Amino acid sequence: MVKWIKAALVLFVVSFVILALGSGEIPAWRSDGTRTVEVSSVSANLEILECPNAGSQIAIYGDSHVSGARMDGSSDESRSSFSAVFADTLPDGVVVAKHGVGGHTAAMGESRWLVEDASDQADLVLLFFGTNDAAPRGWLRDKQPVPLEEFAASMGRLIDHFERTGSRVILIAPPPAGSRAIAGRLGPYRQSVASIGAERGLSVLDPADAFSQCEADQPLLVRDALHMREVGHRCLGEWMARTMCPNANAN
Repeated sequence: MVKWIKAALVLFVVSFVILALGSGEIPAWRSDGTRTVEVSSVSANLEILECPNAGSQIAIYGDSHVSGARMDGSSDESRSSFSAVFADTLPDGVVVAKHGVGGHTAAMGESRWLVEDASDQADLVLLFFGTNDAAPRGWLRDKQPVPLEEFAASMGRLIDHFERTGSRVILIAPPPAGSRAIAGRLGPYRQSVASIGAERGLSVLDPADAFSQCEADQPLLVRDALHMREVGHRCLGEWMARTMCPNANAN
């Protein structure tokens, strides 16, 4: 009986590994993190970006990517998150405030920020949603993806709200992941952000473009194949500042 149980367990493990490999679920793990999967860029309308003037107020709304949660190897996430790096790399006098909550979908962000909205009015608002909407873990988690039309509708209401307050809006696409399967689930939401940007005439910043310039720093993700390591946050924050202010002197 014991031998039969052991044989069954071995068969189960082998079958699971074969299934995971065939479905692309196994991340591109390395000893210190996870490499990102290469994806096509969805950046758009970068030519209309303007470098913020001294005294400008920037607000970034989103999920754990914005909050800097689950960043391995950092002693101070508040200083190591991409938003902090972005602020430090922009010209002097630009203030960046981050409003990120782990696990938030666009609808959750909508219900939180459009109802409570305790933040000061910003000159520029960056919206960074889509990863949680995609339920990127697939069958490994008991979550269902938000229908794309609902995601787009929530994003539209967020954009409308902040534009009504006088803010300019920029969209940030969900970052590349560390496995083919997760990348496949994120793909439609990345494309949706690109479509919203095209329809609304908004700039879309794609972290994939930042990561492609930081190949020497891979792996950029932690072992969960979704969240950025400190080096990934630094890569994204510096790229965003350079993209918005190509002719400015960094701090």
